[in-house]
Amino acid sequence: MATRLTCPCGNVWEHPTGEPVPDDPRTVCPVCALASENTRENTRPPATGPISPPPPEAGSAPARGAAIGPGRVIAGYEIIEEINRGGMGVIYKAKQPGVNRLVALKVISPGKLDQPGSRTRFKREVRASGRLSDPCIVTVFQTELDGEIPFVAMEYVPGIDLLRLVKQTGPLPVVDVVYYARQVAEGLQHAHEVKLVHRDIKPSNLMISPSPLAPAEGRTGRLPKVKILDMGLARVADVDHVDPETDDLTQPGVFVGTPDYVAPEQAENPRAADSRSDLYSLGGAMYFCLTGEVPFPGKTLAAKLRKQLTEPPPSAAAKRSDVPVTVDAVIRKLMSLDPKDRYQTPAELAAVLDAILKEAPPKPGTRAAPVVASVYAKGHDGAIGAMAAAPDGAFLLTGADGALKLWHPATLKEQKAILGDLGPVEHLAIAPSGKWVATCAIRLSASDMGVQLWDLSTGNQGRPLRGPTDNIHGVDVSPDGQGIAAGSADKMVWLWLREAGRPTSAVCVKGHTSAVTAVAFVTADSLLSAGADGTVRQWDLKTGKSKGVLPAQVGAIGAMSYAAKRVAVAGREGLAVRQPSSGTFTKLSGHDGAVVCCSLSPDGKLLASGGADATVRVYRAEDGLPLAAFVGHDRPVRTVAFAPTGDAVYSGDEGGTLRRWPAPKQK
Repeated sequence: MATRLTCPCGNVWEHPTGEPVPDDPRTVCPVCALASENTRENTRPPATGPISPPPPEAGSAPARGAAIGPGRVIAGYEIIEEINRGGMGVIYKAKQPGVNRLVALKVISPGKLDQPGSRTRFKREVRASGRLSDPCIVTVFQTELDGEIPFVAMEYVPGIDLLRLVKQTGPLPVVDVVYYARQVAEGLQHAHEVKLVHRDIKPSNLMISPSPLAPAEGRTGRLPKVKILDMGLARVADVDHVDPETDDLTQPGVFVGTPDYVAPEQAENPRAADSRSDLYSLGGAMYFCLTGEVPFPGKTLAAKLRKQLTEPPPSAAAKRSDVPVTVDAVIRKLMSLDPKDRYQTPAELAAVLDAILKEAPPKPGTRAAPVVASVYAKGHDGAIGAMAAAPDGAFLLTGADGALKLWHPATLKEQKAILGDLGPVEHLAIAPSGKWVATCAIRLSASDMGVQLWDLSTGNQGRPLRGPTDNIHGVDVSPDGQGIAAGSADKMVWLWLREAGRPTSAVCVKGHTSAVTAVAFVTADSLLSAGADGTVRQWDLKTGKSKGVLPAQVGAIGAMSYAAKRVAVAGREGLAVRQPSSGTFTKLSGHDGAVVCCSLSPDGKLLASGGADATVRVYRAEDGLPLAAFVGHDRPVRTVAFAPTGDAVYSGDEGGTLRRWPAPKQK
């Protein structure tokens, strides 16, 4: 009958033998016993070359590994150098002359296989690992547990583990972490398919090869790959295939895993671990790689586990502003307390990470700024409703509640602010001369409805353009600078012509069945309008007649852009572009939810969009091929614009943040 014991940390547990032995470390609870071992293992300095063996601990048996040096031959393997020490033994880099390959030779520490049944159980665990054959998992070549020096010969992986990499360089670029996690998920899926669970996924068990820190002459030109180390803790997950005459390495009262990353159900009962437990641990490893911190820090392991059981999964985005909401959501889902709330298989996680990586084309493994990085500024106190770049590229103009601001186009340093009776600016259009701008804003009084004109040099307000009886939702200036058009919630398209520098009285045309939300000049005599009715109409401004109407397939349209005979629209149901050759709209995919804004590059070759999902996406306009997805905003993106040269994309969000992104090279 098991004996109930109370650990000094306060945990009550059952000793598996029922008879506590005074010198047995299990007289403390399994969590604290593991803490002692992990502290010894994880506080050793990173290896930059051969590691000098530490002195033996008091009371331990003489280590056979202490006598193993370079040149020693063990079962045909010639020792080159020691490369690491862990809980089960010492790992050496060795050469296997017969096949001329390098191996990692794990020499099992004395006493580890002396307990009754332990050798049999360990053999079974290694046999289970031998069933694995995946590029992301270290391959086991040979096992010898009955000789004078028991060992396991494994694939040698040059590189650096994620724990050491983060310790040496700090938190990793987001795209790198997603790239590495995708590979780990692939390896775990293979283990899942053969009914194996790792049970100790953590940064130090994930090797990056080749090391991204390798000197230039040591680099291979390959992208770094991940290898999952130490499958020695794997257990057969399918109990129907467990040998009834043996038991696995997990015994009642024995903690398996690493407390900073172990899943709650595995901490409580190691036999309950399945592939979802490994996914929990992977989420913790991703959090560490992004923040440099463990998910649930605490002074004691009891405190860590208590946090794990009582606090929600941590937010990496709260620690680091450039972690996108998509990646943060993945980690939080992985670390859900209930396994049912996590991804149910590694393959499911891999598919999600694949989608994120497709949005982030830059190759990982470099120290260049990742895709989530951009030049940014806190643009306004409120939402940035509209923006446009000066035709000559001299400045970027943004509009928000009560202010227009001019920014340096490269550094996003504020150059000038224009304050006045602007209201919450919804749209703006800069004249071709770059000297003045037309704006429209949400107004409460019917007498305030209309378009406002502002001199960008002096900041003075011109005479407002009146006529609309409801709020204006779109504005544009003609290519010759003589026409100003606006769309209104009164279902009208309004037009003012300038004579001698002053606008004339308004004329209007009607055709839409609901609010007109966007307008765009094609020429001085031709205008496009888009509405909440989901259609785009073209108008002959000389006659005031409609030249055609097209359904846009995106539901209620909220934004439109025109360039080089192409038209793009954004709406509640997505994004679409009209090709000059076909004359019909083609819907594009990518955003999760409504697409709020869109902008074609001046040459019409690229299309940028911003969405309620807080991402900015760029497509090749001619065929809708996704080229990039920029993540960094933490609020819905309200407005996007290209630089006149087409080499940069600007975006503004509901929180007032302004960002500049490098436009992807066209493929």
